[in-house]
Amino acid sequence: MESATKLLEQARTARRTGDWASAYGWLRAALADGAASYEFLAKAAELFARLKKQGTPPGGNWNCKLAYLCRHTVAFHLPILELMAWRDGLLLQVYAPAYGTVEQEVLGPESGLYSFAPDVVLFAGHWRDTGLPAFSPQPTEEVQAALTSLETLWAAVVSNHPCRIIQHNFDLPAWDSYGNLGQRLSGGRAAMLRELNRRLAQVAPDQVAVLDLDQVSAYYGRKRWEDARMWHLAKQHPAPAALPALAAAQLALVRAGLGLAKKVLVLDLDNTLWGGVIGEDGLAGIQLGPPDARGEAHQALQQYCLELKQRGVLLAVCSKNNEEDARLPFEKHEASVLKLSDFSAFIANWQDKAWNLRDMAQTLKLGLDSFVFLDDNPVERANIRDHLPMVAVPEVGNEPSDFIEALGRGQYFEAWSLSEEDQLRAASYASNVQREEVHKRAASQADYLRELGMVCEHGIFDGRTLPRIAQLVGKTNQFNLTTKRHSLEDLRGLAADPGNWTQWFRLRDRFGDFGLIGVIIAVPAEPDGLLVDTFLISCRVMGRTVEHFMALELLSVARQRGIHKLAGTYRPTPKNSMVAGLWPQFGFHKTSETAQETTFELDVDRGDGLLSFVTKAAP
Repeated sequence: MESATKLLEQARTARRTGDWASAYGWLRAALADGAASYEFLAKAAELFARLKKQGTPPGGNWNCKLAYLCRHTVAFHLPILELMAWRDGLLLQVYAPAYGTVEQEVLGPESGLYSFAPDVVLFAGHWRDTGLPAFSPQPTEEVQAALTSLETLWAAVVSNHPCRIIQHNFDLPAWDSYGNLGQRLSGGRAAMLRELNRRLAQVAPDQVAVLDLDQVSAYYGRKRWEDARMWHLAKQHPAPAALPALAAAQLALVRAGLGLAKKVLVLDLDNTLWGGVIGEDGLAGIQLGPPDARGEAHQALQQYCLELKQRGVLLAVCSKNNEEDARLPFEKHEASVLKLSDFSAFIANWQDKAWNLRDMAQTLKLGLDSFVFLDDNPVERANIRDHLPMVAVPEVGNEPSDFIEALGRGQYFEAWSLSEEDQLRAASYASNVQREEVHKRAASQADYLRELGMVCEHGIFDGRTLPRIAQLVGKTNQFNLTTKRHSLEDLRGLAADPGNWTQWFRLRDRFGDFGLIGVIIAVPAEPDGLLVDTFLISCRVMGRTVEHFMALELLSVARQRGIHKLAGTYRPTPKNSMVAGLWPQFGFHKTSETAQETTFELDVDRGDGLLSFVTKAAP
């Protein structure tokens, strides 16, 4: 923290001299650790607020309009929330209505909430908001009433302005007048709060993510979580010191809702996945597994990483080692939980790790801002932070028992849902090794694609596919022409309208099934056209010409329906520049252009240009 304080002072000095770029640079460096205290962040937020008066802060790759709805004071919290978001590359524009006006804002269609048009609505409640008594003879009715009031608010938001919603569940008071009976008796407040939290997780629709405030407060420590004096004095909850922990949990879900959660965990080997140096200590000399305490800690980290992989996070290795030595523990050590097949990329050499991570990103076809880098060596961590600032680098010490906490504290891999495709993702990337062998042997790209034996299927949105479609729409950033974020309810409504054309696309080849990887939504446009609202493809299949097949199906359905004009839109973002020229490639001509979007049009009756282009480009 001492070094962070010095960096913050350098940022202040740069601001006083009018060197705004350096001030922002020093400020970001001061925030790099990610584990700062409230006092430090409050000072940093004050500086951030002063710097913002000079204009939009640099380094914010993404924008989000967040409505923060609660029944307590937010004056201490929102500056820290905005600062931590900027640290992570997210510029927040926050709408926080007047104290005590949540219901008026949500239930009034003409309220400031809906004029603000938020991307995310956050209901930041806590245990006092439920109104539950210390004991009730009718606990079922009490819990249901509290649940119904929340569902009413969700329904009002969705009907007035479809968007993503984050709902706190409820922490427990630090002190209960019923003591242990509060959770033993079904009518006790603690028991009712826990039942309410259980029911919340069950009934929340897909566009509502439940933030586990009870877990956050328990991790932080219930006694420290509450500050009775600040509650009575300023209606502040939780305690100011707990606000960074709360902000971190909230931002993790905001990022996940915007499709900005991390996707790849890159791991060092020596003294990270095992103790010791494999090239010097040999297989028998490294610490991994019992009875050695440090060995157990390294094994526990491997188990944690395996569990991340099982829920869809890609694992990779980046190690300064001889490759043969680096592979040995995964092949031969009986205590190694992870095997070579668990890694989607494996780089062991003596080159600079920043260069290796760039190569890895190209191989995986993922942006470096989706990477997390875990390394016990402070020199390597500093190198990645300096040369690849978009990569998340958790700060760890020399104690392997703390590595899991460092990863968990960052909440890098938060998600709103878990699909079948998530669980198949690692296997899909692993099979890319076989595909790469075919690629090396092929005489041309067309020959390579033909040898893959690709089969693409498509169909209408239905109950089985809608959850995965909602997930793709919510998080696909690179091959996404409009990046419109439709909720599950939006998608159901779009699918139910017979005038719309809603299609999912699924791809498989002779090495495996990629699952559902593409989406098109087209809606009627006056006077006789069809407007492409959404056109996206998962990054896992980029370069496979799936977009050509999708475009031909779009043209085909337009002709079947007697449509004369197809319209497409490109809305630029920091990540989707690769599709900026897609519509012109397909023969569409530009009709308008602003900084926010460019529109294109195709005469369907003369769409043979599209047919000719796709036919030539397809394998």
